[in-house]
Amino acid sequence: MKSWSLGTVLALALALCGCSSFESRWNAAPSTSADGVSGRWIGTWQNTNNAHGGPLQAVLIAKGSNDFSAYFYAGWGKRSGTFQTPIQGSREGDTFRFTGSKRVFGVKIKTSGAIQPYDFNAFYDSRFDSGTFTLKRP
Repeated sequence: MKSWSLGTVLALALALCGCSSFESRWNAAPSTSADGVSGRWIGTWQNTNNAHGGPLQAVLIAKGSNDFSAYFYAGWGKRSGTFQTPIQGSREGDTFRFTGSKRVFGVKIKTSGAIQPYDFNAFYDSRFDSGTFTLKRP
């Protein structure tokens, strides 16, 4: 089996997803929310095992009190695209600690992190790559 980096997997996944639907979600989402999690986020992503990284936007939409759909719009080099993953978690004071996973072209990408009203920090990991997301409210 060919060894693909997470960047390659994300590039393929993002190229297949619709950027216009992300833009619609972005425009409809609030900049802040009463639950401290839903809404718009903006920042960067960075691989920990190479120099890949770039700008990142996210829209989180509540599906239940502790379940969300996370939609990401990532840039790398001159390319960009979208990616969606479900996340679930629990609240500890004003912090929402979460995990999630999604298979993209057979590669499982796991996500975990913490969201506070104005900070969103997460880690991602697959068998090929790992890295961080660092976002704030726009």
